[in-house]
Amino acid sequence: MKFILSLLIIMLVSVSCKYMNDSATKLSQEASDSARISDSIASHQTLTPLASTGDETVINVEPTLIRPQLFLMMKDVAQDEKEASEKQATMYNNLDFILKKYSLQPVGSPTLWRYQKQNIYFIEAGIPLDRKLPHLEPGTYYKKTTRCKAAVAHFFGKRSLLPRAFDSLTTWLKENHQKAVGVAWEVFTSDAKVMKQKDFLETDVYVEAK
Repeated sequence: MKFILSLLIIMLVSVSCKYMNDSATKLSQEASDSARISDSIASHQTLTPLASTGDETVINVEPTLIRPQLFLMMKDVAQDEKEASEKQATMYNNLDFILKKYSLQPVGSPTLWRYQKQNIYFIEAGIPLDRKLPHLEPGTYYKKTTRCKAAVAHFFGKRSLLPRAFDSLTTWLKENHQKAVGVAWEVFTSDAKVMKQKDFLETDVYVEAK
């Protein structure tokens, strides 16, 4: 009888040890598998970052009010977009030289009026001032905005995509049953010479509306 009891005890201990070993092996295997999965995910996230679309343009259109503002202006004409851009840069360089000559500081961002007639590009570049020059320089003139209701498109993106802002303005005016008055103008709120991120420059496009 004692022999049988001892044999049963030995068998129970053996089964228990085997169960514990199997459980430990299973847990170890699951932990190993989990670690491999985690490593795989981490490796994938490291080697495959999210790709940029290259077009982060944002446009917000809203009603606004225009206040009276004096601008020192220069104007020119061009045959195409490339020539217009070159002449635009030249005019702003000349205006900057004139301001330095009289030790004047602009009171806002460079502003541009441009339109096209019969394949001719008309460009008017302006710098906002708080007072007129002591003497008007050759090739310059003054323009002054008046107090009026307007719409503005706040454009953030590449300046090469700026026509989207004009399209957004047109859509907004139509949806709000308003009409544009005169020529829209661009205010270069972000200085492209200073900002490193050229893909997200701010340009505000205004147009008088009624």
